[in-house]
Amino acid sequence: MKKAAFALLTLLTLSACSTSVPIRNFDANPVPQMASGQHDLESIKTNILKACMKLGWTCRSNAEGQILGKLDIRKHQLRVDITFNEQEYSIDYKDSINLDYNGEKIHRQYINWVTNLMRNIDAELAYK
Repeated sequence: MKKAAFALLTLLTLSACSTSVPIRNFDANPVPQMASGQHDLESIKTNILKACMKLGWTCRSNAEGQILGKLDIRKHQLRVDITFNEQEYSIDYKDSINLDYNGEKIHRQYINWVTNLMRNIDAELAYK
């Protein structure tokens, strides 16, 4: 009985220490409304770029309604596509280095980094 309990505890501990999570994209996030009206595409782009810079992301506009974001932290690199219109924006995984991406799972920090970026984008858009 003690061996079974120890084995179960060990298994639970190891599964809690997993460094990989299922990959996901963050699609259709609503653009926060301003009290003075709606954002135009240029103001949305400007505020997304501000949010990126505040967090150390390197971002550049590829085309109208599209930004390529890159985050370098130590030996890790993450690249995402940020697409947007007047109503919503999406952040989609593009590529990574040293984040153990295998087609289904990725390093758990991916979720944290993108969620933090979304919070900052929302704050920039709501503030203006």
